[in-house]
Amino acid sequence: MSCDQEDIGFIYNELYMSQEQIQIVWKNVGYVYGFMIADMAGIDLSGNSLSQEIPNGLTSLLGLRYLNLSANHLSGCISEDIGNLVRLVSLDLSGNQLSGEIPPSFAALKGMSVLNLSTNSLSGRIPTGSQLQTLIDPSIYSNNPGLCGFPLKDCANSSTSTQNDMGRAEDREALWLYCFVAAGFIFGFWLYWGIFLFGSEIWRCVFYDFISMWITCKQR
Repeated sequence: MSCDQEDIGFIYNELYMSQEQIQIVWKNVGYVYGFMIADMAGIDLSGNSLSQEIPNGLTSLLGLRYLNLSANHLSGCISEDIGNLVRLVSLDLSGNQLSGEIPPSFAALKGMSVLNLSTNSLSGRIPTGSQLQTLIDPSIYSNNPGLCGFPLKDCANSSTSTQNDMGRAEDREALWLYCFVAAGFIFGFWLYWGIFLFGSEIWRCVFYDFISMWITCKQR
């Protein structure tokens, strides 16, 4: 397995799961690891250029306790199978482009003590669970505008706020409509009377006489 590529995509080969040793080539030097990758306890691939979705095969590494994939370009949704990693103590997926909801299976991670999902595009309600309720720092979910629920704003308030904003927008649209209708009526009214008064010489004279009399009375 070579890691010499300039732009590394996220590639995972499930064949490694059954092998007793794997070889990794790093900077033209081969390293042989004599253990099954399924027993790996920690993975830290933070701060690289990893892209595409997080492979489902990672959720088969049942011995994982620490997983850090932060500061990459990972996209897609978090797999529902994340709940299989029951030994997971620390999970950091911050600084990626993950979207969708946080899987309810997060509630099964009863050993989780460190979590960071900030700076993604996650949305929906944050799952509840005995262990998740102890993670009270809102910054672990920050910069995900679509998220709601403890320890962020309540989802009901978020929905009400959205509805109020929509209502105010509709009121503004209705007000503009009434203004346009009123302006059109006034314009049409004066256009009609302008044609009626000034289109006829007799009515034009009558109108001018009336204005002249009114000015004379005002001067007195």
